[in-house]
Amino acid sequence: MMARHLVILLFIGAMVAGCAGTGYNTQKGAAIGAGIGALAGQAIGHDTEATLIGTAAGTLLGAIAGNAVDQQAAYSQLYRQRVRAYPPPAYAMSADESPPGEWIEVRGRWVGGRWVPAHRVWVPVNP
Repeated sequence: MMARHLVILLFIGAMVAGCAGTGYNTQKGAAIGAGIGALAGQAIGHDTEATLIGTAAGTLLGAIAGNAVDQQAAYSQLYRQRVRAYPPPAYAMSADESPPGEWIEVRGRWVGGRWVPAHRVWVPVNP
């Protein structure tokens, strides 16, 4: 009876780890988590059942942590690409050179299917 639960738990853990992401850190995290989980399960339970449960839990937690690292890396890469695509202005006018108006901050947003990052815009004021 308990062996059937272990097989189901291992199967679910493997499926979640496999679907969590395709990045290198996801796979690396799952492998490291499986090793640590197996050692912890053996140390706590001193039997095969505890080792298998520790392996499944460690694989799942390691894959989740590695996937978070992969997502952060992908976000950082996307941000760097967007900054290169929309560089900040080469210069900004000083207050005494500017016509009447003010600089305002515009939040980043999607425009026509493309991401426009946050930027400053000069809004003139009619005297």
